[in-house]
Order: sequence, then C-alpha cells, then structure tokens
Amino acid sequence: MEGNYVVVIDVGSSNVVIAAGQTEPGGKICIKGIVSKSVDGVESGRIDNSDMVCQAIAAAKSEIEERLGIGITEAYAGISGEFVRCAQITDHVYVEDDSQNSNNVTQRDVDALDRRMRSVKVADDRETVMTSEPLRYMVDRREVKAPVGSFGKVLSAVYNFVLCDKIMRERLISVIQRSGITVKEVVPNALVAPLAVANSDEMHDGVATVDLGGGVTDVTVCYGGKVRYMASIPIGAQAVNADIRSYSIPEKYVEELKVNYGHALVEAAPSDNITFQRGSRITKSILSKNLATIIEARMSEIAEHARREIRDSGYAQKLSSGVILTGGSSSMPDIEQLFTTVMGCEVRTAYPEYGITQESMELITTPAFSTAVSLLIYGSQHGCCNVVDRRGIAVEEQRQEEPQPAAEPQPQPQPRTAERPAAKHAVRDDFDDFDDDESDDIVDSSRQGMFSKLFKRIAKGTADIVNSFENPDEEPMSSRRDKDGDFGKRSL
Repeated sequence: MEGNYVVVIDVGSSNVVIAAGQTEPGGKICIKGIVSKSVDGVESGRIDNSDMVCQAIAAAKSEIEERLGIGITEAYAGISGEFVRCAQITDHVYVEDDSQNSNNVTQRDVDALDRRMRSVKVADDRETVMTSEPLRYMVDRREVKAPVGSFGKVLSAVYNFVLCDKIMRERLISVIQRSGITVKEVVPNALVAPLAVANSDEMHDGVATVDLGGGVTDVTVCYGGKVRYMASIPIGAQAVNADIRSYSIPEKYVEELKVNYGHALVEAAPSDNITFQRGSRITKSILSKNLATIIEARMSEIAEHARREIRDSGYAQKLSSGVILTGGSSSMPDIEQLFTTVMGCEVRTAYPEYGITQESMELITTPAFSTAVSLLIYGSQHGCCNVVDRRGIAVEEQRQEEPQPAAEPQPQPQPRTAERPAAKHAVRDDFDDFDDDESDDIVDSSRQGMFSKLFKRIAKGTADIVNSFENPDEEPMSSRRDKDGDFGKRSL
C-alpha cells in the first residue's frame, strides 16, 4: 500500500464531502474516492449542531473507508463563511547599509520585513490569523518583482492576511476530531478555490472564481499568480430552495424541481406546466416560467453581491480572463448568461480539470466537488496525510523508504532430544491435581524452568535423573530437588 494519500473534509451548509487521493510522480493528484452526505445543523458555514454534523461525517468516513480499504486518521479541513475574511497590511524596514552593497536589498532585509509581518497582532481578539502572504514589494515606493538585488533605502510590502473567527474554527476542528480524525490544517475554501478550475495563465492574467455553494458563495480574485482578494457571501442555493418552498411547494420536491426544471432566466424557460403529486389525492402544479422567476430573482441577487466584492477588490478592470463559475448551482441552465448580464464581463462555468489526472476527471461528474478537489490539490502541495490500512498498519505519507537489505538468516533452535517426552509426562504427573486456570498458568511457567535445569543435568551426563523417571521406586524427584536446591521453592 503506497503512502502518499491526501484526505480532505469539506463541511458545507448542505453536504459533507470527504475525498481521498494519491499524489502521482508528476505532481498531479489521482482521486481514489469521493463521498457526499447530506447534513443538517450548518447555517451559512456556521456549525450550529455538532451531533448532526458528526453523524454526517461518520457516515461519509465509513463509506469511503470501506470503498478504499483504508482507515482515515488525518485530513485537511476546508472552512467557509462570512466569518472568514482577508485584510491587507503594509509595513516597511530600512535597508541595512553595507559599505560593500551600498543600500543593496538583500535576503536579510526581506527576512526582517517578513518577521515584522508575522508578529502583526489581530485587532479583534475573537479572530485568528490563518495564513499570510506577500502580494507585492516596493523599494523606495517603487514596485519591484524581485526585491533582492534592488537598490534603495526603504523596503516595504503589502501582505494579504486571511483571518477567521476562533470559535467557528474550533467548532470545525472539534466535530472532526469527534469522528476520530486529526485535523492536519484548516484551509479557507476561498483561498484554494481557483486551483482546480483555473490554470496558471488565467491566474496570472487576472481571473475571479465564484463558487456557488449551498449556504455560502465564495468569491476569489487572482492576479499575478496570487490570490489578491477573497470574500464569502452568506447566500447560496439554500436561499433559492427556501424561495421555492414559499410557493407552497413540498420540501421533498424542491431540489428535484430546481435541478430538473429550473432555469436561471425567465425568457429561456419553457411555457409548460410542471405537475407532481402532493399526498395521496392532491395534485400540485407550477408553471416553468414561474419557477424560473423565483430562481432568477435570487441568483441575480447573488450575482450582484459577487460583482460588488470584485469591484471592492480593486482588480475588476484587470480580470482579462473574466469570471469562472463553479459549485453545485453553476450547472443550472442559463446561469452563465445571467451572470454575464449582471457582472458585465465574460463568464464561464468550469468543472475541476487542473492538477488532477485524466482518470480523476472522469470520476468528477459535477462542479459541486470543485472545493473538495481544490483542497486535495492544496494538500498534495503541503504534505500528505496519515492513514491506516485494514490490518491497522500505519502509513507514513511523505516517507519514501529505501529498500531494506535482506536480513541474515538466524539460526533456528534445534529440536529437543528424545528424552524430552518421558520427562515431560513425569512432570505432568506431579501436577494432575491442579485444574483451575490460574494454577495451569503457573505450572506452565514452572515447566520451562524445570526443563532448563533438567537438560543442563543431561548435558553433564547425570544419567540418574533419567533413571529416576523410569524407576518410580527410587527416591522421588521432588525430594531430590529440595535437597539439591537446583530449582528452589515453588509458590503456586
């Protein structure tokens, strides 16, 4: 069993997804299994009922373990919600003047600035820093691509800090640990969202991803190959479902209606009537255009929120690759046209296709798994997870062991001499009166000691011991032991 597994858990507002894959030699991830289970107790990314979430995680964990023949003990955990945000902070250091370098920026200056940034304190003690990354460097207020080697007196940088509510993060870790899984790292979903749906050229030229989830819509803006901005909008597909239910549609029909008959644009919806049974005798119906009206209103609201977030990022005019839609609701008919109209730029829907093998692409049949796949790609870049096989043997993911030389054959113990059976029966006869289990254990341990001493005497040529077993009229063996003191006193 190879030891390069990556396991991720995405606790969404409507589903818990657990995915496992193995890192291929070329760096791509081969997805071995992915399982989704419905979950209650999560509202817009916030865990409100730990028991419900634990049940969903346990069900997904059991299924994927059975399918792959492994035991999951460690995983990356994705987190999303309006309690996850980013903040940009600027700081500077003075370049150390060296007579040989003459205000030449060195790696020592970059490290000094990085240490200052790492020591930044969060203004709100309810938040914690999840990660930070430099977005751009400036030397004497002049932006540079590579600071080391530049000339100047002041080195400054803009860092992007990703912050998360401490309580929400601890809740997520707690429910996963209750399922017997150690959290290797909590990863913001929005931070890794582009990895599976955007290539390196798009991320360099400028692209925004909009992940339409169940209770949260994540917006991520990339430029220059880095994530420049991210935000989580607390509205998703569940809001659309709630709107449909408000039209007296039974809850069990809502998702089916939306998936099979829903359209994001009223003008593109057919004029037919959708009928379904409500109860044993009542027939319920709704016009396709009325259903599309409900969906279009809510999806337009989500698109408008996404447009504002992209505008607030300051990169709206630099997104030459446009906007990429992904997530469960992105497969709805006419969704691209709706977002194109609202956002005023090129919009396309994407399935996970980057960073994974061709075999994995055939396994992923829905954009709803985009976040889980992106987390797998992130995990393959930051260290694999510990799993166990069905025999309980731990697998160290990152360790690539060298073949061990064959061990030299050890000498096998030689069989006992032919005299052993006679001595063995004689010793057993001395202990026939003991029947309880505890006594049997003591007798067994005593036999080993007696045999050891017995065969020492045989080795010395003391033939009288063997004769004592063959001639019962002679002095009993037990009294001879007491006289000689070879075996000592026994305590049963």
